[in-house]
Amino acid sequence: MVVLAGSIVRMTGSGMGCPDWPKCFGLAIPPTSVDEVTWTQGTEYAPGRMLLANDTLWVAQETVLAEDFQKEQSRGVWEPYTRHDYAIFNPMHTWVEFINRLIGALTGIPALLLALGTFLWGWRRKNWRPFLWSLANLFLLGLVAWMGKKVVDGNLIPFSITLHMLGAVAILLVLTAAWVSLANPWTGGRLKRRNWLILAVVLTGMQLIGGTQVREQVDLLSHAGVLRSDWLDGLPAWWKWHRTGSWLILAVQLFWAWPNRKLAPVVRWSMAFVLLQMGTGILFVFASMPAWTQPLHLALAMGLLVSNGWSLMRFSGERD
Repeated sequence: MVVLAGSIVRMTGSGMGCPDWPKCFGLAIPPTSVDEVTWTQGTEYAPGRMLLANDTLWVAQETVLAEDFQKEQSRGVWEPYTRHDYAIFNPMHTWVEFINRLIGALTGIPALLLALGTFLWGWRRKNWRPFLWSLANLFLLGLVAWMGKKVVDGNLIPFSITLHMLGAVAILLVLTAAWVSLANPWTGGRLKRRNWLILAVVLTGMQLIGGTQVREQVDLLSHAGVLRSDWLDGLPAWWKWHRTGSWLILAVQLFWAWPNRKLAPVVRWSMAFVLLQMGTGILFVFASMPAWTQPLHLALAMGLLVSNGWSLMRFSGERD
């Protein structure tokens, strides 16, 4: 859900819907109308409250009962926000970003429960591997949250979003490792072409990074006012490497998965994920990047990596 919510943030251009972190315009509950981020005489503002004025984002330095904005500004009650120069309020963007943050924060609850559960499990069975993976998950959650703050502070600095996304991939793979370490030893057969599976994971990871770079270029075109139908023509020539590379990913994924298709359902899931992702990629090219396919394309890539990771870890001792 976190990955899907994050991709919807990208799809809607809502990444700066909340210009500060962890609050939103200095509020625990985001504003819903422009009146709430506009200086209003007679209103009391708490320290940290953010308002928009003269295309600038202003932050209250102390509690103030609004009387005269210019005088309050000269006294240093209001200071311009200096971490970035983004000063736009869009209610939809604000709430899309806030819901994304809320979902991310709520993942901390099951993460803590997982750590507690695996600790008790490890205490009884003298197997601490799942607990260690759960601790790694907690660490990565904190790291990704910190990276999210840096993304906002930097006003979506190029490649920072990619690093943020890679943190989410790491969390999914760590949770997969915890899941596999809790399972009973596999006795259902041998994994064939295991080295090809390793190659598939590496290539798919590289393709995912390339896809996020293409997405950043799309964001630039969108912000520049380029029509969706002209996005493909406006992309730099190197994006075609990402498009062509998808066929290599398809070939390698099917090459390792097909001989193992009867080994376990997760292998067939890998085949389904890669075929569906190819389908969404084809829609990008021939249907002018429909908005609904963008989060689906990313979710399928995550599903492919997780199913690959599960197969690699679950059958790690089964070689030809």
